[in-house]
Amino acid sequence: MWDQSCAECNRLWRAYAFATNEDIRLDGQMKLAALQHDHGLSEQLALASDAATQQRKSLRQQIKEHEAAHDGIAPLR
Repeated sequence: MWDQSCAECNRLWRAYAFATNEDIRLDGQMKLAALQHDHGLSEQLALASDAATQQRKSLRQQIKEHEAAHDGIAPLR
């Protein structure tokens, strides 16, 4: 559970929100490049989008692990 008084919880959730916004932004740009048949840009954006997706997933896992530590239980993976 998110403890709003915990600096690490707040940091992780802010980072997760930023990563999610970046993931969505890059996905939109990638779709636009595909519609414009700009294959070079589509490929570049696909790599950046994949990296953003992985960053978002990693942060979500970090949040689960950190929040589990607040509850004193091991997180589900």
